[in-house]
Amino acid sequence: MTMNKKFILSILSTCFITVLCAQVKIGDNPNNISPGSVLELESTSKAFTLPRMTTVQMQGIPSPLPGMMVFNTDSNCIYLYKTNNVWSGIVMEAGGNQTAWPYQTSDGEIGAPGNAKGIISVPGAGLVATGPYSHAEGLNSAASGLYAWSSGFADTATQTGSIAMGYQNKSIGMYSYSSGFKNVSAGQASVAIGQENADSGWTSMAMGLRNKIASSVSYSNTFGYNNRILGGWANNAFGENNQVGLNRASTALGLSNTNHASYTTLSGISNKADSGYAYLLAGDNNRLISGSGGALLGQGNRGEGNYLGAIGKDNQVYFQSAIALGQNNIDSGYASIAAGHSNVVENNVQYSHVHGFLNRAGRNLSITNVVPGTGTFSAGISNFNSGYGSLAMGVQTRSDNLYSLSANFNTIANSPAMSAFGHFNDTISANYSQSLSEQDILFTIGNGINASNRRNSFTMLRNGHTSINTSPENGPSLPRADLDIRGTGALIVPVGTTAERPVTPVTGMIRFCTDCPGGPVLQGYNGNEWVNL
Repeated sequence: MTMNKKFILSILSTCFITVLCAQVKIGDNPNNISPGSVLELESTSKAFTLPRMTTVQMQGIPSPLPGMMVFNTDSNCIYLYKTNNVWSGIVMEAGGNQTAWPYQTSDGEIGAPGNAKGIISVPGAGLVATGPYSHAEGLNSAASGLYAWSSGFADTATQTGSIAMGYQNKSIGMYSYSSGFKNVSAGQASVAIGQENADSGWTSMAMGLRNKIASSVSYSNTFGYNNRILGGWANNAFGENNQVGLNRASTALGLSNTNHASYTTLSGISNKADSGYAYLLAGDNNRLISGSGGALLGQGNRGEGNYLGAIGKDNQVYFQSAIALGQNNIDSGYASIAAGHSNVVENNVQYSHVHGFLNRAGRNLSITNVVPGTGTFSAGISNFNSGYGSLAMGVQTRSDNLYSLSANFNTIANSPAMSAFGHFNDTISANYSQSLSEQDILFTIGNGINASNRRNSFTMLRNGHTSINTSPENGPSLPRADLDIRGTGALIVPVGTTAERPVTPVTGMIRFCTDCPGGPVLQGYNGNEWVNL
């Protein structure tokens, strides 16, 4: 190379470096460069080609500076480096066409990053997202609460963290959620899902069709159709047309149950609890008036009192610890039981039982010094027991005194510790004191015909006097001697030979001797010897 050529190249290099340090124009019209350009490219036939690399290669660039650009061959788009080693795609391709971002701010302005504006769906219409960080999609939906979300047709989310999705749903409580058709969630953290449900409770849920939870309710739930929770907390209504009132931790399950008691469960159809707590009603048309700790199971049972129980149909239990089992029984006693059909334990009776059909336990107020109607037991049909520690068993028997027992058919035991057996026995005026009279009837066997013709075949008094009645005479047949035998027949005495006499005879013995001197004869022992009578 000659000296002249070297000199010319040196001058050109100096000029190029000078231009390069100031502005550079590449392509067409090299002398026409914008004053604001450091590097300007102009061409109508060629393109600017970025470095092409994979994601691994892109992320491996050492010490990248904000503003660097590459073409990522893995995702087929241009990436821009921002800060903190974050590469962000700026052009997305799908089928060769760029897809636009389908959201914009509610006011149509992009604004600055972090401006907390709500966004709406561009394909939608009539959308409003005025709440900070809110979101609205669909048609005529509005999200005006902080972090609110509304999606569907004419859905509204007005409070912080509220969500409304579907058709004309409204979430107007903080952190509330409504989804479906025309639901309203108005309480804090309330949920309404389905159709036309309204939940105004706190942290409550209404799901199904036309269920409602009132504003005074907390953490309660209703599922099904047309259920109502009117107040209280931790209540539940499941099924159809159930109602739970101003109570706590109660449940109505089934159809048309109404629960105004606490800690109480109703299951079935048309059961009702007016008040009380800790009860269980299951079946059909059972009703609790008030009380605690009981159960009504079956149909048409009714209870009022504590620790009651009824199982069956149309039973009624009142007072405390009463139990009715079967049908149409009424138990108003304390710690008493009525079992069977149409039995009755009257009010103020205690510790008593009636079993069978049409039996009744009452109180004979003529009894003194004890509580009448205590500890009685009746079993059978149409027996009546009003004594104290007394029993009435059989059919149409009656015991109405201390420790008395009537059994069999239509017998009466009205003296203290008296036992009556047989049928249609007769008795005397009763002694209702605890002082036992020797003239009281202690034991009787009746053989009367009907209530107008009562009589006894056997009567024993407390003093031991005994009568045997073989006559048709009505009445109690009270003994007139130690042994009183009434009748027109005969008395058969022991019959035997002299050798068969008792080894140790007792004064007063009588017997018929078959081989005595002079022929057969009735003899008696006078204390020393057997003599002819």
